[in-house]
Amino acid sequence: MPTIDAHAHLDERMLQVPRMLEQMAARGVDRVILIPCMNDPLPHTPKALLWTVRRLLCSPLHKVAGAIHRSTLDEEGNLKLSGKRYRIYSRPDNATVAAALAAHPQHFLGWIFLNPRLPDHLEELERWRAVPGFVGVKLHPHWHDWKIEAALPIARRCEALGLPILIHLGFGEGGRWQVLADACPKLRLVFAHAGIPHFQRMWHGIAADRRLFLDVSSPYLDEELVRDAVRTVGAERVLYGTDAPYGFVSEEAGGYDYGAILGWVQRLPNRAAEIDRMLGDNVLELLAAQR
Repeated sequence: MPTIDAHAHLDERMLQVPRMLEQMAARGVDRVILIPCMNDPLPHTPKALLWTVRRLLCSPLHKVAGAIHRSTLDEEGNLKLSGKRYRIYSRPDNATVAAALAAHPQHFLGWIFLNPRLPDHLEELERWRAVPGFVGVKLHPHWHDWKIEAALPIARRCEALGLPILIHLGFGEGGRWQVLADACPKLRLVFAHAGIPHFQRMWHGIAADRRLFLDVSSPYLDEELVRDAVRTVGAERVLYGTDAPYGFVSEEAGGYDYGAILGWVQRLPNRAAEIDRMLGDNVLELLAAQR
């Protein structure tokens, strides 16, 4: 049974490929599905702040988090943190991931990062889906700031091609995932970071639909939240991921610790076969339907 990280970013300013390969080998991670980075490297987020954000998103005051998020964006949609500006890239560079796929085809697969606000987004999809190793599409209405209906052309094309979509939902109009699921009855959707920023408010809604999955990547989660998600949606609908190179800083591990979220999954109170599903088998099944 292979171990597959279904959600990691390629940003060699933070974690270079040789170091990533070393970490994968040390932790027994066989393959990683890479995503182009979409922002300037961000400062390390303190654990106490991550805990606060997590609790706020899980509480009845979760809409407050949406207002806080809006307040951190400038007029061009870039992040403002502690008096500094961090760019959000409207066109993430799929070519960087394509190069990594060509150099290390036995270790890496790729998500094609698209932004439906760009007029050529469907041409981007057709261009990169022809490159060996790209296995699906990544969408990010949270930071690219679009209403979910904007992704319908992408969703319909992915449905026709049998390509899954990994989506980081947004607040408000960027979080209405049902629009895509209802319009595309054969589309498979993976909700990044256990469905952030909605978390348990959406879990029961997707539990009955076998096309819908959660990944459990990101330092914005914790072990308790991952256990709750698995308990609600079932092990057959959960994918292991890291969100590398973000969040789990370790000087001992050469800058990034690949073992943090892996440990969360391995310690789940599930049968060994279910752990195996989350660590890799679910991804293989997800990708097997491609045409």
